[in-house]
Amino acid sequence: MNEQRYIQRVQWMALLGLAILFLLISATWIVEGTGREWRKAQREFERVLSDRQDTLAVEFDLEFERGIFQVDLPRLNRVDRCISCHHGLEDPRTEDAPQPHRIHPGTFLEDHPVRQYGCTICHGGQGRALTRIDAHGQAPETHWPQPLLERPYIQASCGKCHLAVFAAYSGYSGLEGMEVFQRGRYLFSREGCLGCHKARGVGGIIGPDLTEQGEKTKHEYSFQNVRGEQTVSNWLMEHFRDPEMVSPGSQMLSIELEEPDLEALATLVMGLSKPDIPFEYFTITTLNEFKGIRELMQGEAGYAYLCSACHGKEGEGKSYEVYETGIPALGNRDFIRVASTDLIRFTLEKGRSQRQMASWDCKISGVLDEELDSITRYLEESGFLSDRESDDRTGEILRYGPGNSQAGMELFDRYCQVCHGTDGKGGVAVALNQPGFLDRASDVFILQTVITGRDNTAMPGWGHMETGELAGLLSLFDTWAGFASADGQRVEQGKFDLPEPDIRQGGLQYHFLCSRCHGEFGEGDTGPAVINEDLLKAASGRFLYETIAEGRIHTAMFGWSTDVYGQEQLDIQGISNIIGFMREMAAAPLTYIYPGSNPGDAVKGAEIFSARCAECHGEQGEGPLAPALNNQEFLSAASNGYLLATISLGREGTAMPSWGYGAVAYPALSGKERQDLVARIRSWQRIAIKF
Repeated sequence: MNEQRYIQRVQWMALLGLAILFLLISATWIVEGTGREWRKAQREFERVLSDRQDTLAVEFDLEFERGIFQVDLPRLNRVDRCISCHHGLEDPRTEDAPQPHRIHPGTFLEDHPVRQYGCTICHGGQGRALTRIDAHGQAPETHWPQPLLERPYIQASCGKCHLAVFAAYSGYSGLEGMEVFQRGRYLFSREGCLGCHKARGVGGIIGPDLTEQGEKTKHEYSFQNVRGEQTVSNWLMEHFRDPEMVSPGSQMLSIELEEPDLEALATLVMGLSKPDIPFEYFTITTLNEFKGIRELMQGEAGYAYLCSACHGKEGEGKSYEVYETGIPALGNRDFIRVASTDLIRFTLEKGRSQRQMASWDCKISGVLDEELDSITRYLEESGFLSDRESDDRTGEILRYGPGNSQAGMELFDRYCQVCHGTDGKGGVAVALNQPGFLDRASDVFILQTVITGRDNTAMPGWGHMETGELAGLLSLFDTWAGFASADGQRVEQGKFDLPEPDIRQGGLQYHFLCSRCHGEFGEGDTGPAVINEDLLKAASGRFLYETIAEGRIHTAMFGWSTDVYGQEQLDIQGISNIIGFMREMAAAPLTYIYPGSNPGDAVKGAEIFSARCAECHGEQGEGPLAPALNNQEFLSAASNGYLLATISLGREGTAMPSWGYGAVAYPALSGKERQDLVARIRSWQRIAIKF
C-alpha cells in the first residue's frame, strides 16, 4: 500500500472521529444546557409568569433565580434541590398555576420556611434528585426508602415534630392541615392500641413497640399477602382489615372502621417516629413525651387507651362463643355490683398469668399508679354508682316517704332471701330480721349498704332498684322491727360521742378479743367482715358501740359490756379503742386481699363443679369457654364473698347463669351448695400474691 495514501486515510479517520466527538460534545452541551428536566421546568415557569402578566395586565419582574437551587440542611441530615423545579413554591403570583409551579397551599411555609426545613422532611422523596421520577422515588426500580408521600399520608410527617401521643383527650389541636393526622391520633387512643403496643415507653407488650414504627421503610415489610400497591400505607390498611392474613401468627384483632378512619389511623402510625433531629424542632409537648413527661391517662381516657381494644369501648367484652379466647365484660352491671375496688385495682396491676390480660405494673408498662387508680374509679362509676351518687340516692329515697311494705316483702323474697334466708332470719348471709340489728341500724345505714353493697363480701350493690322499691324495703324492715317514726324513718336519737381512741391499745384488744371470729385482719371468719371500709363508712359510732357492747340476740355475738365479766369486759373507752383501730385499718392500704370466711366443703364442691361448671370453666378451672378460675392472680384478687356473689347472681347478658335464683334450664343451688362451690374454687389457690 502507498505510504502517502495510508497516512492520508488515517488523517481523514482522525478528523472524522474528531468531528463526531465534536458533535457528541455539542449535543451533550445542548441537552445538558437546555434539555434537562429542571431547565424545562424553569422555562415553563417563566412562561407561566409571562402569561399571568398578560392576563392581569400588571407589570412585574419576570426574573427569578435560575439554575439548580440547593438547600443544605446538615442539622436535618439532608440536601434538597426540589425548588429547582418548584420555583413558584413561595410566589403568590402562581396561585392556581399547574404543578410544579403552583404556590404551596395553606400557611405551612410561614412556620416552616424552605431554607430552614427543606421539602423532603415533610414530603419524603429523594431531595438530591433532579428528575421527577428519581425525586419522587416511587418507581419500583428506584428502591428509594422514603418515597414521596401522597395525600392524606403526607400528614404523617407532622408526627416527626408535633405528635403528642397522650394528648388525644386534652383538646390539643396541632397545626392547620393536620385534620387526618389528628383524627388518626384520636382513633389510636379510642381503639386501645396501647393495650397491646408500647409507644414512647408506655403500653402493653403483646405487640411490637410502635415508638419508631413510622421510620420503617417499605423494604422492612412483607407484601406477600398484601393486595394492591406495595406501599407502607397500603400494608397498614390491609393489616388493620385482616391482621392474621397479612402477618400470619398475629394475635391482633381486625379493626372495624370505615375507610377514611383506616386511612387516618394508618397516617398516625406512619407518623410514629423519633427522628434524629435537633430538639428545637419539636413542640414542647412532643419533646416532653420523649423525655418521659406526658399527660396522664385518667378515667375514661385511660380506659380507652389501655383497655378498650380487648374489653370493648363500652366494656361489653368479647363473647367466648365467637372468639377463641373470650374477654370478660367490665361494663356488665352484675360484675360492677360484686367486684370490689381492690379486685379491679389488683387485676390491673398484676394481670392474669397465662391469659391475654397483661400486667399494667409501672415497671412493665410505664403506666403510673395514679392512672390505674383513676381507671379503677372510672370502671366502678361508669358501670354502677359512685359514692357521691350513693349519697344522692339515699337522700332521694328518704324524701320519698314511707314505701309499700308488702311490695318490699315481695322484693325481699325475689332478691334477698336467697342469701339472708326466709323472712330475713339468716342463711349464708347475716340475719336482718332480729332486734340486735333493726333497733340500731338507721335508714341511712341500711340504704347505703343496699345501694353500694360491701366490697370483698358477698353483698352486691342494689342501686339499680327504683326509688319506690328501696322505700318499700325500708318499710319492710320497719315492720319487722315493730315500729316506725312519724315520718316513716328510723333514725338514731341523741348525740353520741366516743372518747378519743387509743389505736395501739385497740389493736391489741381486737387481736385478743375479736379476731377469733372476725379474722385477724377483720376479713371475716365465723363472724362477718368488720374491718371493711364500706361497713365503717355507713356505720355510726353509736351503731358500732351498741353492737359491740350489747351483742346480737340469737347469734354468737355477745355483749362485751353486758355478757362478759372480769378483765375482758370492755368499758366505753375500750370499745372506742377497738372502733378507732377498725376505722384506721380499713382506711390503710391492703397488703393482701384476704379471702374471708369459707365454711364450704371443697370435696362436695368438686362434685357440684364437675356437674354444673366444668362444661364452660373446665374440669380443673382452666377456662376454655369461660374465664379461668384456676388462676393464681384471679384467686389472689377474688375474695370468697366475691365468688359467692358471682355464683349466686350470675352475669346478666352472658352465659353465666344465676345459681342462686335458678331458671328453667338451671336449678337453684342451696346456700350450702354454693358455699361448697366457693370452697372448691378456693382449693386451687397455691399462693397468695401481695397487693
